[in-house]
Amino acid sequence: MTEDTDSEFVQVATDVARRTLKGEYDLLLACRDLADLRGRLPGVSEEVMDTFVAVASEVDDLPLGRERGQWSVEALAAKDADAEIYRKRVRGAVEEALSKVLMSLGGSRSK
Repeated sequence: MTEDTDSEFVQVATDVARRTLKGEYDLLLACRDLADLRGRLPGVSEEVMDTFVAVASEVDDLPLGRERGQWSVEALAAKDADAEIYRKRVRGAVEEALSKVLMSLGGSRSK
């Protein structure tokens, strides 16, 4: 990896974390996005990244993001209910991990 690539990953992670903490981006999608960056964010602990990987693994069967267009309205309604229950259950842990990402990458929650 190059320094430019590393800084791109850091920028993506910082943006996802900030937007999610502001309520502008879905918590579960953020976990998927950040789990994909595991090993590419210098200074972010494995423990913090484990949070995102665990949540992403738990929601891999839920229609989030673009794949929603491939699901029927009836199926979406049921899966959306499941997603909301899980979202509420993990919100505290994920928000804490997002804050740690920002601190580790030199960002701040308020930016």
